[in-house]
Amino acid sequence: MVLHASRLAVLPPIVRRDFGPRSPGGRRVAHRQRYDEAIGRLISDIRSDPAFEDRTDVLALMLQARYEDGEPISDDHVADELLTLLAAGHETTATTLAWAVERMRRHPRLLARLTAEADAGGSELRQATIWEVQRTRPVINGTARMTKTRIQLGEWVIPERHAVLASISLAHASEQSFPDSAAFNPDRFVGNPPDNYAWIPYGGGVRRCIGAAFANMEMTVTLRTLLREFEFGTTYARGERLHSRGVATAPARGGRAVVYRRPAAARQTVGSDAARVSA
Repeated sequence: MVLHASRLAVLPPIVRRDFGPRSPGGRRVAHRQRYDEAIGRLISDIRSDPAFEDRTDVLALMLQARYEDGEPISDDHVADELLTLLAAGHETTATTLAWAVERMRRHPRLLARLTAEADAGGSELRQATIWEVQRTRPVINGTARMTKTRIQLGEWVIPERHAVLASISLAHASEQSFPDSAAFNPDRFVGNPPDNYAWIPYGGGVRRCIGAAFANMEMTVTLRTLLREFEFGTTYARGERLHSRGVATAPARGGRAVVYRRPAAARQTVGSDAARVSA
C-alpha cells in the first residue's frame, strides 16, 4: 500500500489531483488514509504500553523525542517521517540488492570471490561490488535542483527559479570518471572508494540522501548473509532490462535467482557481526 502510494506520488501534479476513487490521485488519497489509520493504531498501542519509555523501536523513539523547546513531535509529522523511511529507505535499498543479485549471477568468478571473502570474514570486495552496482544500475536515474538566483554553469547561464536536472546515469557512464565505464567491474573500487562528486547514487550537496550510511550498512549485511547461507546458480542469460517502478528503476524480472542452501560445513563464521559492519 505504502509503496504503491509513493509511486503515484511521483506523477505530475495534474495527475495527482483527486478526480474520484478510480483516478490515480483518488487512489493515492485512499492509500494515504489507510496508511494514516494504520499508523494511528500503532501509535495508540505503543502509548498504552506500560513499558513505553523503555522501548527502542523507531516509532517509540520518535514518540518519545522532543524538540529543543520540550514539545513532542506531532503524530502527523511522525507518520510523514515513517512514510519517508518506508518509501525512500526500503524501496531503493531493496532494489539495489535485487540488482546486486542480478549482476553477481552473471559474473561467476566475481561470485566465487565474494563467497570466499564472506566466509573468511572480509568485506572489501563486497563493498566495492555494492558501489559498482550503484554506479552501473542506479535505482534513481536523476535528481533536480531549483536555481535561487541567476547563475552561470559552465558555458550556460541559468535564469532564476529554473530547474536543473542532473542525470545520475550519464554521470556514471563518464569515461573520464570511470574508464571502461560500460563494464561491470567492482575491482575499480577495491582500495579506491568512489569520488562523491562523480559517483552520485545518493545525490550530492546539502541534500545528499540522509540515509546513505544506513542503506550501505543494510546492503553489506544482507549481501554477506546471502553469500554465506546460499549458493547462487549462475547464468549466461542477458542482463535483465530496466523497469521503472515509479520510485526506483528495478530489474524487469525482479532479480530472479536460483539458490541452494549451503551445507553448514561450507560456512564459516569469523568474529562478531558487529565488529565487521562499517557504515
